[in-house]
Amino acid sequence: MSQYDTVILGGTLVTPGGEIKKDLGILDGKIAAIDSGLSGQGATEIQADGDFVIPGIIDSHVHINEPGNTDWEGFDTGSKAALAGGVTCLFDMPLNSIPTTVNVDGLQKKLERAQANCRCDFALYGGLIPGYQDQLEALYKAGVVAFKGFMSNSGLDEFPCVDADELKKGMEVIAKLPGMRLALHAEDNELTGRLSKVCSETGQTSFQDFLDSRPIEAELLAIQSAIEISKETNCPIHIVHVSCAEGIDLITEAKNQGIDITVETCPHYFALNSSILETVGALAKCAPPLRNASAVEALRFKLGNGEFDTIGSDHSPCPESMKNGDTFFDAWGGISSLQHAGVISYSILKNDLNLRLSDISKLLSANPAARFNLPNKGSIALGKDADLAIIDFNNDLAISKDNLHYKNPHSPYLGMTFPMQVKQTLVRGQLAYDQGRFKEEFRGRFIRPE
Repeated sequence: MSQYDTVILGGTLVTPGGEIKKDLGILDGKIAAIDSGLSGQGATEIQADGDFVIPGIIDSHVHINEPGNTDWEGFDTGSKAALAGGVTCLFDMPLNSIPTTVNVDGLQKKLERAQANCRCDFALYGGLIPGYQDQLEALYKAGVVAFKGFMSNSGLDEFPCVDADELKKGMEVIAKLPGMRLALHAEDNELTGRLSKVCSETGQTSFQDFLDSRPIEAELLAIQSAIEISKETNCPIHIVHVSCAEGIDLITEAKNQGIDITVETCPHYFALNSSILETVGALAKCAPPLRNASAVEALRFKLGNGEFDTIGSDHSPCPESMKNGDTFFDAWGGISSLQHAGVISYSILKNDLNLRLSDISKLLSANPAARFNLPNKGSIALGKDADLAIIDFNNDLAISKDNLHYKNPHSPYLGMTFPMQVKQTLVRGQLAYDQGRFKEEFRGRFIRPE
């Protein structure tokens, strides 16, 4: 009788302590052995000679849009893209779907669709919007992984942003919910609104005008405000998609003051710069926007210096027609990136910034698990969930529409090549993705924080 359900043989394991060439035994969905000589001990054996085995990526910033806007992206297509990119657990944001998850009813409707269609494990955010602070505790009890709020216009009427007073009310509630934190889109609404209005009134609607309407200053004003309210309320906060080194300086200073704050960036902020808008247009429109080349280099320095906590894709898909507004301001803002966020991050951080694979895996796996209280996930260690990706770092396959799994196969990364390929992805020991094929009957689980 086999000792393990699955054994992965001959791979280089990326563990918290570094890279080790060992076999890995999986039993009942958990990592049960990290040892040599496990050949012949698995009911199923996977050969990984010459490949690396990394912890499954936890993408803590994803917009799936089901229910209500499944023609933008659904759990089936979105989770296929996730698995093809080595993502074993995604966190779905509370907006873009209809209804939004600002109350338990909305959460339950989304949960039903995710349980039916999501091919990887998933967690769900609850939303913080004005006047709904009384819904936060019920959402917490229903199992949300965290809350999300906008400090500037979200672009969706059904998910309005919170001003400082409404934010404080929400943070006072969240601070009393054990283990909870608030993820924040930090741009100053007054400044971005005023600059956007000037552009509209004067007919300045090019991509450069859009960039000018969302300056780094808007991020800094909002981050500083969030820090001050967090300090006053003792509410843990997580600033998402920070695009500038100056924002990291504010956050690092706050950490040094003992404030419970963490920070995320996204691959597009260190893989692209604003010049790409000249060629791909609104396919690379996002908020905060892409920054210029010098700002990107400054951000990369912060990454290399270990000053970020997590990397998330901020996958925000839409039909391609929504990228073709009358003006750049009218086009939908969001980048489709779930499938390649890990590939881009590992490639750039390993080859350009010379980070160790174990340090990269912290940004993409261990740190999200720790920040959002998922103790069974995020690293290759005995007793952890066997969430794994087997990867090849000698790949030259260009990103193309033919190999995208999104509902709407568009991306600013089309035609680009990164030297990493995800060959296989296992979720709790189940081979959910195998070199372009998916285990059709497999579905992920709803993951609640512990």
